[in-house]
Amino acid sequence: MRFKVTTKLRKGIKDIQGDAISLNVNATTDWNIENMQVGQVFYFDAPHHEIKKLCEDILVNTLLYDYEIDYVSE
Repeated sequence: MRFKVTTKLRKGIKDIQGDAISLNVNATTDWNIENMQVGQVFYFDAPHHEIKKLCEDILVNTLLYDYEIDYVSE
């Protein structure tokens, strides 16, 4: 089965990378970007019963990030 795992920082954790992107865009364009959040997306094939363990043991630092698992139809 094919899955998509999306991560983003937990509420209350400062997104330094998002802030840097916002500052850069705002300084170099006429846009006004606020509250930029940076995350990661993983796509892979794996057995369904292993997904949560894979996320929590390897892919996602669960102290800092929340994650969402979605099934992707092929």
